[in-house]
Amino acid sequence: MMDYKYIEQLLESYFACTTTLQEEQILRSFFSQEDVPAHLAQYADLFQYEATAKEEALGEDFDERILAQISNEEKPKARIIKMATRHASPFFKAAAVVAMALTIGRAAEHAIGEQEAEENGNVMAVDPYIKSSDVQQAIRVKDVSQAETKATNDSIINIATKDEVQ
Repeated sequence: MMDYKYIEQLLESYFACTTTLQEEQILRSFFSQEDVPAHLAQYADLFQYEATAKEEALGEDFDERILAQISNEEKPKARIIKMATRHASPFFKAAAVVAMALTIGRAAEHAIGEQEAEENGNVMAVDPYIKSSDVQQAIRVKDVSQAETKATNDSIINIATKDEVQ
């Protein structure tokens, strides 16, 4: 049994897209032989395709045959469109139902957000993509930070007045 390590290395390089044109030609030549080892035979078709594809060509009557088929069929495009529409219509209906459900859900979310804003007495623009709990948390943080600032200012004033008294 011969050692085919070089061919195996070239195959690895080929599948890693790092072969040169000369290395690919070596592979094509190797796989065009009739005596390809069994463990490499699975790759033969890949490299033999190019040679067989060159041999295949359209006949001179190809255009005539295609035109004859087209003229024999009655409006093939209309038939294809009708068939595609008939098979795809359940999907269109399902997509419409999903779109309607999402639209109604967003409208309800927007209305609930406006209602919560009115109930809280806060005047703010309601963005349907922002959860009302996030807005309420931001208001609480703002209130806390204002209270902390006021307490800090009061303690500074108290310290300053104590220093003046002494």
